[in-house]
Amino acid sequence: MKIRRFIISLIIILIIILTGGIGYTVLENWSFLDSLFFTLVTLSTVGYSLPDGITYTTQVFTIILILSGITVVVYSLSTLTSFIVEGEMKNALEVRKRMKKIESMKNHYIVVGAGKTGFFVCQNMIKENKDFILLDKSEEKIYQFIQEINNEDILYIVGDAKNENVLLDAGIERANSVILTLPSDVDNLFVALTVKSIVPNINIISKVNDPESIKKLSYAGINKVVLESEISGNRLAYMATRPNIVSFLETIIHTPEKDLQLEEVKIPENSWIASKTLKEIALPDKVDLIVIAVRKKDDKSIFNPKANTKIEEGDVIIVLGEDSKIKKLKEIVKLENI
Repeated sequence: MKIRRFIISLIIILIIILTGGIGYTVLENWSFLDSLFFTLVTLSTVGYSLPDGITYTTQVFTIILILSGITVVVYSLSTLTSFIVEGEMKNALEVRKRMKKIESMKNHYIVVGAGKTGFFVCQNMIKENKDFILLDKSEEKIYQFIQEINNEDILYIVGDAKNENVLLDAGIERANSVILTLPSDVDNLFVALTVKSIVPNINIISKVNDPESIKKLSYAGINKVVLESEISGNRLAYMATRPNIVSFLETIIHTPEKDLQLEEVKIPENSWIASKTLKEIALPDKVDLIVIAVRKKDDKSIFNPKANTKIEEGDVIIVLGEDSKIKKLKEIVKLENI
């Protein structure tokens, strides 16, 4: 990279200047400041009268200093010029700014793969206002991806997700979940193994193309595996046999300006809701929401829960209602008393 070559050339220049300063101090017994001044004047080719009485060794040293200095300075200037003209400096500043944002992120999602599946994943993340990082080893694919999704604010990292350092740069240790959308099941498998080697308990969701790969991906520690052909087949069948249901769900899930939405709300510790029944909580009266299901801590789901269903800490309630009322519910469940 040009920025690396430029930094190296600057370091070499500093080494030459220090070498000149130390050299003149040793050879002519000058003060280090005088030696440094003489070195800079020499390297800048400003021109000067040679001090009286310098030794033959000092003259040879000065010739070597001039030749080496001119070579490095010309190289550094050409590197700096291309660095600025070709926009490398701007790119370097943008990368630094983007990485600072990534370093401050917590509980975010990492989407691996800037392909078609990754496109729809990121599109939904944007709609849901979720923090996420796109990760792909092809810079060209990422730029094309950003143009297609028409959002310049997407945070991304160019790198191979099978590399631990790349995952650490993406904040894998602070992430909520990893979503694998690579076209190859083998690649998704290796990324999953790498992720689990860093954060064993992180939630991983992966797409899969070959049904025979499902068990292998599950053995690798992937929490949820989505078979694309199965999802597409079920969707097509439902659209043919139950079009009204599909239309209703699409209105809730996919319409940006939707009035209603499905949302899951986790009951935190010390919430006033904990250890109370749905009848005692009376959500319809407080926030006018419909409780569709309750997901218990043991992963068992209760659909269309009854009034006597008890809610515990760590349970997740799935509700249907307006966005503003769902936000109100998320604030209410955090209270200790109400």
